Amino acid sequence: MYNLHHTEGIILSANDFGEADRIYNIYTKDFGKVSVLAKGVRLEKSKLRPHLLPLSFARVSFIEGKEFMRLTDAEEILSPLLDEKTYSVFSGACSFLERLVKGQEKDEAVWELLRSLLLNTECLIHEGFEEIFQARLLYRLGYVDSEDEIIRGNRWSDLPDQVLRVAEFKKISAQGLSASQL
Repeated sequence: MYNLHHTEGIILSANDFGEADRIYNIYTKDFGKVSVLAKGVRLEKSKLRPHLLPLSFARVSFIEGKEFMRLTDAEEILSPLLDEKTYSVFSGACSFLERLVKGQEKDEAVWELLRSLLLNTECLIHEGFEEIFQARLLYRLGYVDSEDEIIRGNRWSDLPDQVLRVAEFKKISAQGLSASQL
């Protein structure tokens, strides 16, 4: 008997698989990062296809299969309208998360960090965003220790005030990446 799971998630990336299938990497609220197989999703008649845009927020359902978890349903909640530059920055943040998070494990701190970012995409244009995001993620994953409220927090509204500290955040990120051995 296979278990059916329902959760919310952010589509991190998608890779074509076979002739009409696609494997989605999704960071979910209840399971952490999961890879799910969407059968036939590349076909024009697919009911799931419009709900699985990269970097969108969606409700997803999947079952555990023998080789892959298989996507059974998806409903888009939010797909931010991003210009080319902000899409690239958000995509880079998601790729960084994918590199660091291996395996399936629920982590509410990482979920809230990613979710808050999706809901405040205007912060993506600020200089220093990448360094602060990386430092925040590395902190939540336990690779860096910090008393700094900017790193410990989820608020993105105070980001413009932190431009002068970009070098400091780069140093923290470098230390965390060294500790993670990436």
